[in-house]
Amino acid sequence: MEERNLRNDLNVAGMSQTAGGNFHRVSIDGMAKVNGNLDCTSLNVNGTLKMHGALSSESATINGMCTLNGPLISSRVRVDGLTTINGDLRSPELEVNGKCTVRGRVDGERIDIGGVIDIEGDVQCESLNVQGNIKISGFLNAGTVEIRLHTSSSAREIGGERIDIRRKEQTGFWKSIGLGGTPSFKTSLIEGDEIVLEDTEADIVRGSKVHIGRGCNIRLVEYSGELEVDPEAKVGSSQRI
Repeated sequence: MEERNLRNDLNVAGMSQTAGGNFHRVSIDGMAKVNGNLDCTSLNVNGTLKMHGALSSESATINGMCTLNGPLISSRVRVDGLTTINGDLRSPELEVNGKCTVRGRVDGERIDIGGVIDIEGDVQCESLNVQGNIKISGFLNAGTVEIRLHTSSSAREIGGERIDIRRKEQTGFWKSIGLGGTPSFKTSLIEGDEIVLEDTEADIVRGSKVHIGRGCNIRLVEYSGELEVDPEAKVGSSQRI
């Protein structure tokens, strides 16, 4: 912390190109291209940043556009603009209110999605809260998963202690843009202790206490404790394990 505080700041208001380096505060209000690794206390992008290298920071806030060709490691990441990470993302706190694409895996503690995120790798976290749109091509492993469906979202597989996926009637932003399809969630496997589902299509759902709500289409439900199935849900078969 002390070492970073003693560094110089990097401020870009126009157009600039740098080889990267170590800085205290980095502020991009214009257009910047960084060829190399960047280590800083804080990064704020209100303009456009394109990087070829790894980014390490205590906080990163993207209000503009950012393309990172390398991994991102930060204590806090907030995306209100448009961000593409061609690498892995590791942050205890990740908040996305804009649009974020991660072409790698995501490791964190708390992930909050109010916008749109597309993750090509696996996701590992303590809690995932989604009020927007999420697509995970890999495996999602989390302590608690809460997803409120505004549009069509998906994950290859989900594992967790408490998993809650339900429809939220479209209002405000999501209703106004009219994009993303009917509120729904698709996955091949959901495995957890307590599971509550609506508008979810899955091959297998496995848990202790399971509630299959309206709009669900599940091939097989395996449960060890309680099972509730809504009349408006479709379940191919169920068995106690």
